[in-house]
Amino acid sequence: MRFKPLLATMNKKTRASITAAALALIIFSTIGQTVHAQTSESFRFNNSAFVPGDSGTVTYYIANTAGQTISLKNLTFYFPWAGYDPSGKWQGNISINFSPWKTLVTNPAGGNVTYSNQVSFQVPSWFGAGAQSHPCGDGRVRYGLFVGCVLIGTDQGNRYDTTDFSVPIAIAVYIPSSTSILTQWVPLATLVVLVIATGFLALTFSRLGNLPKKP
Repeated sequence: MRFKPLLATMNKKTRASITAAALALIIFSTIGQTVHAQTSESFRFNNSAFVPGDSGTVTYYIANTAGQTISLKNLTFYFPWAGYDPSGKWQGNISINFSPWKTLVTNPAGGNVTYSNQVSFQVPSWFGAGAQSHPCGDGRVRYGLFVGCVLIGTDQGNRYDTTDFSVPIAIAVYIPSSTSILTQWVPLATLVVLVIATGFLALTFSRLGNLPKKP
């Protein structure tokens, strides 16, 4: 009989553990719904590739994938060269705050499902294609030491949607100077050979003309 209080205590602890586990599951489930992406993104550049010093534009497309009407609040671009330049000046990020917010619906018949616009940029003269990338993380903060990503703020949830973002950079190809010198000398050498050959032909014909004729 003395085991009954012990069994009752164990049952209470078991029920408490089950309740705590259920609450934790609900909390994590809610968090998972909060960080679900509300948008999809795509980008189109005005050129197929750029070199350091070039200017360009990128057209962006933000589509509603939330399954319900959402409002687009802001966009933050972090270009692949975002950060401090060699002189210590911060550059490479663009912040866009929409006022009023851009409403995106789920049915094209009821309005805009996708919002598009464009931003301009200039590739720094010191930038190289091998720069390091620091993605935008889990979307908790809008501003940070991010590189090569875009944050999309909506009225849904408490985090930003994030996506990778890169700019096509043309790779410089080194052409040895000896090749260019050879290219310049080949036509000249050909001309010299032709002049010499012409001279030999002229000399041959002149000698033939000086031969004594048969009586």
